[in-house]
Amino acid sequence: LANDKWYDTHKSDSGFVTTSTGLCYKINYPGWALSRQPNANSDIKVTYKGTLIDGSTFDSQSSGVWLTLSSTIAGWKEIMPKLHNGASVKLYVPSSLGYDTISTNATIPPHSVLIFDINLIDSRN
Repeated sequence: LANDKWYDTHKSDSGFVTTSTGLCYKINYPGWALSRQPNANSDIKVTYKGTLIDGSTFDSQSSGVWLTLSSTIAGWKEIMPKLHNGASVKLYVPSSLGYDTISTNATIPPHSVLIFDINLIDSRN
């Protein structure tokens, strides 16, 4: 319930957009308009920090890591095609677009809202 309450309180934070699936995002920097945008089949190079609603960090990458977009959580799959290389975004990912009731990470409890700060450095097919 604490996660649902936090999400309901913060989904209308200043500058955030909520999609029909419930993903909340705020684009801090849109990236370079003429650069490529990832698609469902892309590999993405990102830096990111993932936290829980209590502020604890469950994962971070500060030096840039390549990920296959199709292997990420649903919230990332939804937001990445909206971004251009160079973009910076903050996400509030409801549990239904994250790990829901099953987490592959012991530090992420079931039903957790995930908060991400992501920088999209590059993308490729």
